[in-house]
Amino acid sequence: MTTGRTGASVSVGHPTGTLIACAVVLIGFLLAVAQLTGGLSTWTFEARRRALVEAEGLPWPATRLVDSSGRPWSMPVDRSGTVMLVDFIYTRCASVCQSLGTAFEQAQQQIDRDGSSVRLLSVSIDPLKDTPTALADHARRHHADARLWTLAAPVSVDEDRRLRRALGIVAIPDGVGGFAHNGAIHLVDATGRVVGIFDTSDWAQALAQARALAKGPR
Repeated sequence: MTTGRTGASVSVGHPTGTLIACAVVLIGFLLAVAQLTGGLSTWTFEARRRALVEAEGLPWPATRLVDSSGRPWSMPVDRSGTVMLVDFIYTRCASVCQSLGTAFEQAQQQIDRDGSSVRLLSVSIDPLKDTPTALADHARRHHADARLWTLAAPVSVDEDRRLRRALGIVAIPDGVGGFAHNGAIHLVDATGRVVGIFDTSDWAQALAQARALAKGPR
């Protein structure tokens, strides 16, 4: 109770109720965030995606692709022992895609030397512009050996979106004709399941795990 200049009594509410209400809202928010981020351990979508793959794996969806020779291509899931390392690129990209290309070029050299059943696949996220000719040009720039490294694009924009949605691949137009997108290497086992996601700089680790999953020499 306080007295104003006129002598009237003015009641000031106790702050306890407001503080309790704020605390309840804050606790609710933190619980929601904890649930969405896996106990506050994964704050980004990419981290959450990788945690899901590590825990459960993701099936590679049936997708219609066309390779740099203009032929249909599909993920081998015949249990032949072929294990794939997959990245997502677009051929006009001058940044992350070039790093991925360099990583795959180095991986290809090692695969060729050891004769393992590991194969490489680069999938375009820009099927309208990445024609077989554009893919073939990109393959030549990175010395891709067609026996070991396939470059392919979905047959349509809808097929591209369906594939990316199934695997959590983000590709956002950057406003200057390109895309901001996931720069990662995906490990796909012989049954067609994504079982690992690696940073580009960790390509050697990705290859080592792929070799461990492969069933033997070709």
